[in-house]
Amino acid sequence: MEVTLSPRARATVVWIGVAVGLLIFFLAWNALAPFIWAVITAYLFHPIVAFIQRKTRLPKQLVALWFFLLLGLLLAIFFINVIPLLAVQIEQVQQQLIPNVINDIDSWVEERARYDQRFAAIDPQFIQARIDALGQQAAELIGAEAVPLLLETFSFAIHLFIYLFSSFYLVVYGPRFLQFLRDAINRRYHSEYDRLMTDVNRTLGAYLRGQAILVIIMSSASYVALRILDIDYALSVAIATGFLELIPLIGPWSAGAIAVTIALFQPTAPFDWSNTTLAVVIGFIYFALRQLEDAFVIPLVIGRFVHLNPFVVLFVLVIGTSVLGPLGLILSVPVAAVLKIVGSFFHAKIMASAVRHIEQVRSAPDLVRVASSFKDRRNAAIVLMIEPGALDWSNLEAVQRLVAEAEAHFIDLSAVTPDGVAGTLATAAGIPTATLPMGVVAAGSRLPAAT
Repeated sequence: MEVTLSPRARATVVWIGVAVGLLIFFLAWNALAPFIWAVITAYLFHPIVAFIQRKTRLPKQLVALWFFLLLGLLLAIFFINVIPLLAVQIEQVQQQLIPNVINDIDSWVEERARYDQRFAAIDPQFIQARIDALGQQAAELIGAEAVPLLLETFSFAIHLFIYLFSSFYLVVYGPRFLQFLRDAINRRYHSEYDRLMTDVNRTLGAYLRGQAILVIIMSSASYVALRILDIDYALSVAIATGFLELIPLIGPWSAGAIAVTIALFQPTAPFDWSNTTLAVVIGFIYFALRQLEDAFVIPLVIGRFVHLNPFVVLFVLVIGTSVLGPLGLILSVPVAAVLKIVGSFFHAKIMASAVRHIEQVRSAPDLVRVASSFKDRRNAAIVLMIEPGALDWSNLEAVQRLVAEAEAHFIDLSAVTPDGVAGTLATAAGIPTATLPMGVVAAGSRLPAAT
């Protein structure tokens, strides 16, 4: 004979499992980055793969494989054409922009020293020597870290393989995993689970896909503006502008500051403008792009799914960055939005008052009427008020059918009756029953109508 666990034993096993899972997660969270990126990728690309699969009727595995190969080809073409340009511009920043900025600062200090004695104490040669020393220290550090860097490269290759495999698996089998989680909980909570997961998936999907589109839009728009105004390193600045959009609050202003700084110190300016005029124009353009983004792009692309106070956003950014580093900057806001959804869901459940529906049973046909109402009252609590003489021993099968319907619709069924026969039938069928003393309800009288 199979031995079943008592409710207390089941709760103990569940809590032990949760504690072990949390301990494993805490010990191994540093290794979870590839899986987190895989989840992000799945949220981005699963709708596209599912759409192609529905239109072509091809196996989902084949569609996902072709999609990833095409995406890899496009990325390879992008990197082959863009990375060399970025490398050249980065080298120009190191060899030209930084020295030019230092020379401009030196000239400004020397000019100010002629009129203000406070600047005379500043030694430009000392500043230059300190900058050269920092550069030498950085070069020595890179040389000393050559072996660790090689090991990091090997580790990155392993993480990349894990990321690619996990991304492919989640894109193809992600719905099955969610279905597995759904099947693991009691069936009476499936409708609530579906509603909660719909809200969570809608929020995460809209945010992540919207952020990816936002990066492309802002990179393209800023590149066009920077090229028209002949800003140096326009491609690098535009790409940085797009990716800095992933950092709420701080990122867009940082991107504008970078562009304004380059405009202020580059050797030439278009349209016979001064560098100051060019920097002001760039600042205005970035401010206008930011306003257009807030007014049109974010509502249309991302939607108004993430409702968080700016102070909360700043707080979760600090926490996320301290825990996950750069990944935390990207995930802090959507994770906080999901936690808000889950918290609101359970808060509503905790604060909701219990509602009991009262149904009078005056005769056996009333059992059929009550059972037919269950489909519109899932997870409800229903109390049967059975009048004396309403049921007899021949109605046992009808009572059992009522109980079966209640279990199918997760109805919390109970009964109150002064009739010993009806109480016995209900108790035998598994309905918790309160049998009133016969003196409470006079024989032959009817229970008062339910209100």
